[in-house]
Amino acid sequence: MMALNSFPQPSASADSVRRQIALSLANTRDRLGQFLTPRPIAELMAGFFGIERKRVRILDPGAGVGGLTAALVERLISREGRPEQISVTCYEIDARLVGQLEKTLSNCRDHCRRANVRFAFNIRREDYIAARTGADLALFAEGADETFDCVILNPPYRKINNGSATRRQLSTAGIATTNLYSAFMLLAAKQLDLDGEFVSISPRSFCNGPYFQFFRRAFLHMIAIRRIHLFESRSFAFKDDGILQENVIIHGVRSAEPVDRIEVSITGDDGTMSHRVVEANQIVRSNDPESIIHIMTESRTGLAADRIRQLPATLNSLGITVSTGRVVDFRVREHLRDKRLSQDVPLIFPTHLRNGQIEWPQENGRKPNAIAMNSSTDDLLLPNAWYVLTKRFSAKEERRRIVAAVYDPTLINSRFVGFDNKTNYFHAQGHGLDKQLARGLAVFLNSTAVDEYFRTFSGHTQVNAADLRRLRYPAIHQLNELAEGVSDVGDQAAVDAAVSRLY
Repeated sequence: MMALNSFPQPSASADSVRRQIALSLANTRDRLGQFLTPRPIAELMAGFFGIERKRVRILDPGAGVGGLTAALVERLISREGRPEQISVTCYEIDARLVGQLEKTLSNCRDHCRRANVRFAFNIRREDYIAARTGADLALFAEGADETFDCVILNPPYRKINNGSATRRQLSTAGIATTNLYSAFMLLAAKQLDLDGEFVSISPRSFCNGPYFQFFRRAFLHMIAIRRIHLFESRSFAFKDDGILQENVIIHGVRSAEPVDRIEVSITGDDGTMSHRVVEANQIVRSNDPESIIHIMTESRTGLAADRIRQLPATLNSLGITVSTGRVVDFRVREHLRDKRLSQDVPLIFPTHLRNGQIEWPQENGRKPNAIAMNSSTDDLLLPNAWYVLTKRFSAKEERRRIVAAVYDPTLINSRFVGFDNKTNYFHAQGHGLDKQLARGLAVFLNSTAVDEYFRTFSGHTQVNAADLRRLRYPAIHQLNELAEGVSDVGDQAAVDAAVSRLY
């Protein structure tokens, strides 16, 4: 018998079609959220499965042209102890893809025949969410259900609009989530048989934040995570589509028993892969009511996380509040000024945050420098005092996700100040902070340790006020020591040396 790899591989044919139709799919991406999986990623995901059963039932709930399923079938029949029978159920709603999906699965059948493995497939041309919520109106309902041994999926990525049929379907089934991808993951996990394996690639945004809290709790209730895989470059996984996004591959097993250790791997910019194993409690803290998923890619990251979590204070215990800037520029456009006049007050945008301080005004900048003070803007302004500001969105070329600066009121002659909505500001119940406290807080936020910890649970460049509230902070006397020990809040070496002395 000729070696299996001497025949055309089903995944190669599927990938060729994927590249050919990529442009046409881009035209409907906003509606369907489709990003077909490149072959190298499909093979990587298929390699995570370790299942050894005589009969293997596979579910691919957003199959596209079948690249993921083909890679998994090839994986199963290429190893010793291959299954005797493989059955595949695929869902695909896009009529343009169904014909090619059928060809891919037919190629899989031919490939299995050469290996003396029986193969059967079923293509369901229907909306997966509609089908599953109609079949099972309660996520954890008991009773007979169609189950599978393997789930492999690259779910569609699109926000679920309020009032949409999808929102109503999920709500009826008791599922609260904001994006199609997390709904697909949750419903597919529910269809796994006990000890069945789950592998998905998705955005990393579900790891933290209130919008995905229900999803995290429900998913982790069903799936014991065994492995997490990241990509150092945001463009690596779907570079053919020009997509810049933090993606994560999750491998887990349907089990009520949690695991003790989890493998974390990462693909570097050069394509090389590194691995480490961490305690499961470092990934999801057992006492965390929000079930935040922290991903430690390096041993030093885990050390930074442990050190931050052991700090003594919260913002509440420090008497500090963090809020999002009040000024939404497009809503008050008629009150904005490039140059400040006598009745105007300074308006601080993220572009004014430079090297740990506020550089204002910027004469030739792209953003206004002031806002008129009148009855329409009074409630948007704050007393001119000491504050700490952070950018809500960091540029990808910035070395830190959290970029903090001290607002020094002595440098700007004004009674009031406005902060743009794309900044967060730390204050004391609407009033300014103590000068030393403000400077020490900025030193701490600008440290590499805080940045490394933040990256364990946030996979995007947005920094929300809720994320900043979640941090642990040094005590007031420690923040004052940081202020005294660092003269330049923008000096990274001095900042890191001072913060390291806290430990």
